[in-house]
Amino acid sequence: RNYVTFNNLPLKVTIRIFNLAGHLVRTLEKNDPSQYLQWDLTNEHRWQLGSGIYICHVEMPDIGRTKILKLAIVQPEISPR
Repeated sequence: RNYVTFNNLPLKVTIRIFNLAGHLVRTLEKNDPSQYLQWDLTNEHRWQLGSGIYICHVEMPDIGRTKILKLAIVQPEISPR
């Protein structure tokens, strides 16, 4: 199964992932001492996302910062049976 790991994160983080049309596809929350957060490339309904460009809005309230990341996802082709 494919996934993306966000790293070098502070204690508390909210990551909102949007498609290029501006629709929110997933919200991820972290509130623990680890520096990492894994995303399994699924939306809020746990459906696998397709290949494309996604925008990640990373909110870090404890340090008063926000970052915007661009993420390219390339999913493997599914061959017909």
